[in-house]
Amino acid sequence: MSNNSISLKQAAYRSGLATSLFKFIFEKTKSECTTDFNNLIALASDINQEVHHALLKYSPTPLTLRLLSYIKHRRPVPLTQAMHLTGVGISLYEVILDQASKDCSIESRDMLSLACDINQEVYRALLAVIYDE
Repeated sequence: MSNNSISLKQAAYRSGLATSLFKFIFEKTKSECTTDFNNLIALASDINQEVHHALLKYSPTPLTLRLLSYIKHRRPVPLTQAMHLTGVGISLYEVILDQASKDCSIESRDMLSLACDINQEVYRALLAVIYDE
C-alpha cells in the first residue's frame, strides 16, 4: 500500500484543500439540498478539519499556522485517531454520496466525490505511516 500512498506533508495539503472544498460545497448546497443533508456535509467538514489539524502537527508548517494552533488552544489528535476519523469520514461520504444522487446537482455530486477521493488518499497515507508499510 505504501507505493500508492502520499506523504504526510501532501496529506496535510490535500486535507486542507478538502476543508476549503467542503466550505464551498456547504454554501452551494444550502439552497439546493435538505437541511439534514447539509448537516451531514457540515459533520464531514468538521471531521476533515480535525484530521487536517492533526496532520499539520506532523508536517513542516509555516510559523503562522503554528501560532494559530496555539491561539485556538486545541491540541491535535494523535495520528491513530486521525486515521480512525478519516475512516469514519469514508463511511460518512458513502452516505452523503448516496443522498446526493437523489437531492443534489451533478456539479455538487462531483465536488463531493472529489472530497471523498481526497479523504481516501489521506487515509492511505495515514495507514502507511502508522503501520510502517
